[in-house]
Amino acid sequence: MKGLERYEAINREEALAKFQIAKRIGAEEAETLESLDEMLKIHSKLKREFKKILQSGEVPEESPQYSFLHLKKDILYEMLKNCNFCERRCDVNRYEKKGFCKCGVTSYFSSEFLHVGEEPELIPSHTIFFNRCTFACVFCQNYDIVYEDDYIVDPKELAYIIDVRRRQGSKNVNFVGGNPDQHAHTIAEILVHVESNVPVVWNSNMYHSKELGEIIEDFVDVWLGDFKYGNNECAKKYSKVPNYWEVVTRNFLKSRDNGELLIRHLVMPNHIDCCTERIVKWVAENLGMETRFNLMFQYYPTFKAWEYPEIARRLTPEEMKRATEIAEKYLTNLV
Repeated sequence: MKGLERYEAINREEALAKFQIAKRIGAEEAETLESLDEMLKIHSKLKREFKKILQSGEVPEESPQYSFLHLKKDILYEMLKNCNFCERRCDVNRYEKKGFCKCGVTSYFSSEFLHVGEEPELIPSHTIFFNRCTFACVFCQNYDIVYEDDYIVDPKELAYIIDVRRRQGSKNVNFVGGNPDQHAHTIAEILVHVESNVPVVWNSNMYHSKELGEIIEDFVDVWLGDFKYGNNECAKKYSKVPNYWEVVTRNFLKSRDNGELLIRHLVMPNHIDCCTERIVKWVAENLGMETRFNLMFQYYPTFKAWEYPEIARRLTPEEMKRATEIAEKYLTNLV
């Protein structure tokens, strides 16, 4: 599949998933470092080494006791003391209280299974649905996952399950929700214990901070990004998200350079001009016409959408036709 060549190479066992490369780069143990700044300096140095290995394909054979991935995990746990995982930048100490996402240190998930309802190149996809989210979408179709806590994540146990699902035929491990960003520390710890060579799919709203992106981009193989809105006004009204356009477009550009992209856009009623068309044009002009793009027509009014008359209905055939025509005009790699 064009645009997902490395992902497919991992599934053919011709390449290593990025987290498995990170596990083979030795690092200075975090316990010997005095501050987060010192940890990040070591991280920057190892990041350069990681990129060289990723480009050359000359991966060390031995896995050190403490690796680049271990350091990432420890940095993420340290970042929780002034959490800036997303661009809301609550800066709360998640060891003591919770920010907008209502997450502390402990992560919860609602389910895990081999999913066959994703894009064709992803299935069967081992999806792990984490609870909570950094958005507050009035039309949330997973509001039960977003606003409740289900099962406590045991990193070693989930890592074992990921290995089992890989042997059962999964093409990836797909961290979703809710949203995965606020659980990055837990996901890094899970990956430390995963033995199989499985591609990591980061299925998110793409509202993560620059700081988080710097850490997680070295263990994400495919960014499965949700591109919801074409402007800040719609994002603020329907998801309570400030500065949406600037943050998400920045992250898509950065992610293109640090992994492979598959973009989803949920078409909403009365939002073809303000959102769908602007998103499609931006993707074509900035990420390329061949970007893998899933134009989705599954919208239906649920949760609090009934309080907003303009989106309190399904799409009309005319809206679906027009959205398709726009996408086909600008993009050549549609799902």
